[in-house]
Formats: sequence, structure tokens, C-alpha cells
Amino acid sequence: MSRGRKPLMALRESVLIAKKRGEVRQFMHEPAMICNFVIYCPGFVAHVRIKRVTRVHCSHAWIEREAADALATLRAIAPGTGISRELWVFLPRGSFRFFRVEGTGLVELSRDGSVMPEKTRPVSVGQPEPPAHPAQIGPATRPPVQAPLPEISVGADPSEKGKGG
Repeated sequence: MSRGRKPLMALRESVLIAKKRGEVRQFMHEPAMICNFVIYCPGFVAHVRIKRVTRVHCSHAWIEREAADALATLRAIAPGTGISRELWVFLPRGSFRFFRVEGTGLVELSRDGSVMPEKTRPVSVGQPEPPAHPAQIGPATRPPVQAPLPEISVGADPSEKGKGG
């Protein structure tokens, strides 16, 4: 069940985006609705649900938690060739992020419905990847214990230490 007010601005903007992809059929806003509208494109049908979020920068995992109810209803639509289940996330500053809902996760889409390439993570050369949990550190992989460094204050001359002043 959805909470809060009807996302009127998000719906208006999303229908304009959807019309660029194909023919759009909207549904009446009800508490138990599965999707806000359907896009009929050549070769497939996209069932789209709009979700308003409060964070601009959010990960797929955060969206999965925040929109769990919307994703569950979209996953109730039978998957198949020619059927796309999509979650369109409306961000606070008026922009959208688009996701195809798969059985195991989300795939980010561009505005036209094509799959966006995954962002590559920077690879650190020469550094082993840290373990996921500190308990996974074995005795052979524990970092060496360092001896404490001598105390030196900035501006002090070490040769004058202990000479009284």
C-alpha cells in the first residue's frame, strides 16, 4: 500500500518521457495498484511504477530497501520475453532514474529504455582487497604490529631536551 500524497509532478513528467518510447495507457491511482502506466513499444510492453525518494545519490541496494513494496508488486507481473517491469525513481530535484526489475535485482536503464553500461570501479594495483568482516582475518593476514614512534613536538630541538631552561 502506498503512503503519502499522489506524486502529481512525477506522474506528469514521467508520462512525457514515456510517450517518447511508445503509446502510453495510464491507470487510476488506487492504493493497491501494481503500476502507474503501461508503455506499448514495438516488440514489448513496459509496466512502469513511479516511486518518489528523498535521497539524490542512492545505491541499488538502498532503492531495493526503500521501494520494497513497489518492487514486490512489480515482480508479481509474470516475467517473459517482451515484458519489461520498470521502476522509475523520482529524485528530489525533479530528475529520474530508471530501473528494470529483474527477479534478483535491478538493472539501470537510460531515458530511452536501453540498458546503461555499469560504472567501473577503480582498481587498486598491488593492494589486496580487504576482507568483508574483521573476523575473516586469519593469523597469516594480520597486519604487522608497529613500534610506537618517538614523541617530537613541532619546533622543538631534540638536542636541547633535558637541558633545563
